[in-house]
Amino acid sequence: MSSSQIFFRATILFIFCTWSIFSIADTPTSEPQIQLVNDQLYLLEDPKSSLSHQQAFTAYKLNEFSQNSQNKVSFGFTQSTIWAVLPIENMTDGPLRRIIKIDNAWLDNIDLYFFSANRLTNQVSIGDNVPFTQRLRKERMPSVAHQFPLGTSHVLFRFHSEDPLTIPIYIGSEKAMVSAFAENAYFYGALYGGLLILLIYNLALYFYIRELRYLLYPIYLLAFTAFNFTYTGHGFWLIWSDSVTTQQWIMPGLMYCYLFSAVMFTIGFLNTRTFLPTLYRYRHRIYASLLILAGLLFLSGNRSLIIMIQLIMLTSLSVWMLLVGCLAYKNKDPLAKFFIPAIIMGTGGATFSSFVTWGIIPYSQWAFREIEVGMLLEMSLLSISLGFNFKLAQQARIRAESNALHDPLTNLYNRRAFSKLVHPSWELAKRYNTPMSIMLMDLDWFKRINDQFGHAAGDKVLQSVAKIIKSRTRDSDIALRWGGEEFLIFLPNTTSHQASQLAEDLRAQIEKIDLKNICRVTMSIGVVSATPDQLDLDNLITLADEALYSAKEQGRNTVTVMRDHKLTTNI
Repeated sequence: MSSSQIFFRATILFIFCTWSIFSIADTPTSEPQIQLVNDQLYLLEDPKSSLSHQQAFTAYKLNEFSQNSQNKVSFGFTQSTIWAVLPIENMTDGPLRRIIKIDNAWLDNIDLYFFSANRLTNQVSIGDNVPFTQRLRKERMPSVAHQFPLGTSHVLFRFHSEDPLTIPIYIGSEKAMVSAFAENAYFYGALYGGLLILLIYNLALYFYIRELRYLLYPIYLLAFTAFNFTYTGHGFWLIWSDSVTTQQWIMPGLMYCYLFSAVMFTIGFLNTRTFLPTLYRYRHRIYASLLILAGLLFLSGNRSLIIMIQLIMLTSLSVWMLLVGCLAYKNKDPLAKFFIPAIIMGTGGATFSSFVTWGIIPYSQWAFREIEVGMLLEMSLLSISLGFNFKLAQQARIRAESNALHDPLTNLYNRRAFSKLVHPSWELAKRYNTPMSIMLMDLDWFKRINDQFGHAAGDKVLQSVAKIIKSRTRDSDIALRWGGEEFLIFLPNTTSHQASQLAEDLRAQIEKIDLKNICRVTMSIGVVSATPDQLDLDNLITLADEALYSAKEQGRNTVTVMRDHKLTTNI
């Protein structure tokens, strides 16, 4: 299967998966959906993290909390503890079982306190500092189930984290949560499936072509996938469920790998060596600087600082990659026309999600996922561009091979092409023992034309002769510029009589060439015919050369035919 077929199938599958996501998202259901309830919260910032849950709830009862009327979800980087209270009204006929989910997998400390009739009835901790083995609900996103009695209950939340404090709180029935979980599973199944297809396709391209940019792209793609797999909570949920330390440190580590691979990919993907030589010359210094910065950051041990700087770098990276792409496009790099829109989609999505995390852009589930959607589109477009580059390389190789077999002046085949083109016809003739003919032609007094009228005039003569040869030969005939002013025509399935007729026709046509200020042009031609059981190809060429030599000796502008190893001159 060709690479183009593989990519076509991958593209169809990606389109199908994407269509599936939106089809599922739009499927009507009678079950009420889970609800984002941040606009119903009452908030209190505790800068010194000094309040106990009982003190915080007392402060709420004393109206010291502020209503979250602006539906704030993201608080950016903060050392403060954020307290939130969610009132729950149960107006049903009995106890109301609901699931509360915080749709963020990277928060360190999430504590929930349930109050009924102003009395604490339950307490649960579900943040990243709690291994999955100690959680009652072993789901990817931290969640807790609670049965609310009749009347008004209150859920008190305590949030504290070294990571960006984004706290989307959803509430719904068990069935609604299962439905939302299924939608997420389809989304991430399509996302990781699409990324895996792109990874395999581009690795296959690399192992076929062995060109660095085809390796840098899968590294870049793999780095993003690993980083995404971590910060979405899949890694903690599925692989290192018991290791809190791994969960807290692997995300900033993989995020830096993603940033570093993005820089390497940008420099390696674009033809910076040709179109941005200064950037290419300083690439090793850039890589070294990034590694030194990584070492200093991680040696500090301050995870909050590390992630803050990485988010700043992520936003800056978007601008830098776009700037490099625009400069490459300005300098006529053909890959830049794919790179620029891909980066706008990918790093634009990453920047958008980063702004949501910082609290600059209002939270929504799709805005929070914009990095994933954008990166999938970016990766797909970059794969197309690599396929396009592969096509250009193949076309260049074909052109190079074609140019190697063609004479650039006359556009006839050159002597190098003789063996490659003639031998297949000769082998076929052996099977049926059909006659083959060779016509060896030489312009008369060509050196005088060059000396008297100049090489430009000589080139015009050669081009005119080539044009006549092309107009008089069949598609199956093979015409070559044999060298200098010599031409050779191989005529498959052609008798001596047929070849001599063609030779005479060519001689007469060439004699009629009329180029202003250039003397009369004539051609001497030697013709030989044989079947493969009579002579081999090398002997046939030798006899054609002898026939040509005889035509020259007999006054030029003649056709000499070798029949039964005897020379006959057409007068």
